[in-house]
Amino acid sequence: MAGPLAGIRVLDFGMAAVGPLAATYLGLLGADVIKIEQPTGDIVRRPSGPTMQGMGITFIANNYTKRGLCLDLKKDEEREIACKLIATADVVLDNFRSGDIMERLGLGYEVQRQINPQIIYLQASAYGNRGPWKGMLSHEWMTQAAGGYTSLNGKLGGEPEFLRGTANLDWNAAMINCVGLLAALYLRRKTGRGMKLETCQLHSTILAGLTRYAEYFATGAVPGPLGSARPNIVPDQAFPTALGYISVSAVHNGIWTRLCEALGRQELSTDPRFVSNAERVKNREALIPLLEETFRKKAAWQWEQALKAHGVPYALYLRDKPRSHLVYEHPQTQANQMIETIDTPWGPCRVSRAHWRFSQATTTIPRPAPKLGEHQEEILQELGLTAVPTRASAA
Repeated sequence: MAGPLAGIRVLDFGMAAVGPLAATYLGLLGADVIKIEQPTGDIVRRPSGPTMQGMGITFIANNYTKRGLCLDLKKDEEREIACKLIATADVVLDNFRSGDIMERLGLGYEVQRQINPQIIYLQASAYGNRGPWKGMLSHEWMTQAAGGYTSLNGKLGGEPEFLRGTANLDWNAAMINCVGLLAALYLRRKTGRGMKLETCQLHSTILAGLTRYAEYFATGAVPGPLGSARPNIVPDQAFPTALGYISVSAVHNGIWTRLCEALGRQELSTDPRFVSNAERVKNREALIPLLEETFRKKAAWQWEQALKAHGVPYALYLRDKPRSHLVYEHPQTQANQMIETIDTPWGPCRVSRAHWRFSQATTTIPRPAPKLGEHQEEILQELGLTAVPTRASAA
């Protein structure tokens, strides 16, 4: 088998991450995903960040598994091609600011279901299709601010900060979109009915921060920045060492005792202020400076040896290679085949393999991200069209 979604066709009208990455997940599950782009291409094709031969790495990493088609949906004849594709599709998705954009293009849900009554349409907006923020622009860092993330990130007692380095809220929203589409496909199989789904990035952001909101509702205290620390487990954070940083986590008292032994600070495990996690949380400001002082006495690689010998969960930072290389080369990653190097039109690129393994179906990466309009002729010939708008480029 080629995957549990073999035979399912997905039309991805989205841009950036929240929509396209959800479509990529469906492609990893075996669906035939067609990425439909405007003549200028997905916004993340353009080099606003790291690139490979001029192509945005975000585009390459978010759009593998897909075939590429370029249509100007403002032109009647090319919008008609989109309608013909909808007639053959199972899923249509976009992540435009609101549902109004597809409506203005003449491809709203009512049009889609007239063409294909069994179509499943996901509209993943920025802030929802109702309310005063409808139609506003959003991206990872805007939704961090809107959802309250910036008030929770930063140094203890310091100014709020954005969570940098990864667009984790975009990825969370993309997986929620994938889950919703899988549920819709299952329901359609049971009932035969198509449907429209609505999600929004802000709601996904709120879901991702639910535990911190729960702190406020449970205690009445407004949570603030804690650096790398966790609010309800102490210690669970990164510490500077004599060379580099190391992160440790004492998720229960057994590990706390072993951590104290690894640090040569057995007296801390019997200190009344630190004998339980509840006490350690209450006395965080007394405990953390003691641990910081101890960790600064040796290099991170030296602490690694001691922590590993005592069975303490840890992670290293700032070693001799980028974190991406260390993760790729880690024996756990290799044993579970989590990352695969694929050839793309812009050079080899490492991407995530499917998150799921099935006993009776395989999941594969069928192709890299497409060049703009790369599969134009192939897809339109499948529709029986001979007059093909050709815009394929190396973009």
